[in-house]
Amino acid sequence: MFWGNSPHSKTIFETQKRIVRIIMKVKARDSCREMFCTLGILTLYSQYIYSTLMFVVKHKDICTLNVELHNLNTRHRFDLHIPSVTVTKVQKGAYYSGITLFNYIPSSVKRIAGDTNKFKHALKMYLMEKYSYSVEEYIVNDTN
Repeated sequence: MFWGNSPHSKTIFETQKRIVRIIMKVKARDSCREMFCTLGILTLYSQYIYSTLMFVVKHKDICTLNVELHNLNTRHRFDLHIPSVTVTKVQKGAYYSGITLFNYIPSSVKRIAGDTNKFKHALKMYLMEKYSYSVEEYIVNDTN
C-alpha cells in the first residue's frame, strides 16, 4: 500500500514488467498489458489501488458518506466525503488517497463494500480488467 505513492514506484514497476517479460519469454520491447492478464497478476499500481481500497473498506467507520453531511439527492451522495486538506503529505496518505480512489470505483462494486469477501473479489476482477500503468491512468480511464 505504501509503494504506490513512492518516488521509487516507477523503477519498481519497470522491474515488475521486466520480470513478466522473462516469465513469458518475450522480447524487451513487447507490451506487458496482455501478459499481466494472462498471468492473472495485478500491476504494481493496481495492487496499490487494491490494497488502499481494502484499507478503506476495513476502516469504513472512520469515513463519512456525502449523504451523511447533507440530504441533497446528488449522484455522488453515496461517495465518501473527501476531507479538505492542503498538505501534500496528508493527500498522499492512505486515508485521503483511499477515499479518493474509492469514489472512482463503479457503483456496482461500491454497493457490496459491506461484505469484505465479495468486495475483494469484485474489486480484483474490476482492476484486472483495467490493468492501470499508473494511478492517474486509473482515474482518467474511469467509466462509472
